[in-house]
Amino acid sequence: MQKNVGGLDEGIRITLGPLLVVLSIASLQGTVRLRPAVTAGALAVGAVLTVTGLTQTCPGNEAMGRDTYRPSENLSEQARAVRERALQ
Repeated sequence: MQKNVGGLDEGIRITLGPLLVVLSIASLQGTVRLRPAVTAGALAVGAVLTVTGLTQTCPGNEAMGRDTYRPSENLSEQARAVRERALQ
C-alpha cells in the first residue's frame, strides 16, 4: 500500500491516537470513569489512528481516493530536518 497520510492529517492522527489510548488505559485502571463501550471504542480508534499516522498509510483514505501525503523531496531542508527529528 502506498503512503497516503501526511501533513495535518498525519499530525492529528499522531497526536489524537495516543491520547485516546492513554484515556482508555486510564479508564481501565479506574482513574477516569468511562462506560466500557466508550473505553473499548476509544482504545480501538486510538490504536488505528496511531498506527495509520506512524505508517502514513490508511485503507480508509485509499477507499475514498484521498491522499494527503507529499514526498519529503518537496520539503525545504528545514522542514525535512524537523520531520526526521520527529520520526526518530
